[in-house]
Amino acid sequence: MPKAGFNRGAAVLVAIAAGATPAAASDGASISFFARVPTICKVSVASNTALPFQAGANNLGVMTEVCNSMAGYTVTLNHPAGLTDAWVEIGNARVPISATATHTVIVDAASAEFRERPLRLVLSEDDMPDGSIALSIDAQPKGPVF
Repeated sequence: MPKAGFNRGAAVLVAIAAGATPAAASDGASISFFARVPTICKVSVASNTALPFQAGANNLGVMTEVCNSMAGYTVTLNHPAGLTDAWVEIGNARVPISATATHTVIVDAASAEFRERPLRLVLSEDDMPDGSIALSIDAQPKGPVF
């Protein structure tokens, strides 16, 4: 017996919903939908080769930036201190590397972005190390993180 009552109740709800939908649409009512997605902020460099650095321009590959933070994001290059006359070229932009710090902000975007650009490191003869140069990059969102 309870099963039959459930079916009648479901039929009444369907009838009410079906009757209310056209009236709401004709009255100019709207339905709102809200969703929150997690904040994603990533940077990567795709390179075909791993050659030793030399004085002058060194092609590092193609840098891909992906960030959905509406407030923007930063990309930081982590590098050894003491690079006195070095810079990176990101596409057509030239960004000097800090000689006294161990990190330099190389991208400061004001909005969400997806970009792919060539990345080059330019070193002077004075910046050439005896060993290798350790570099890394990371992206950080600005504003709230979900």
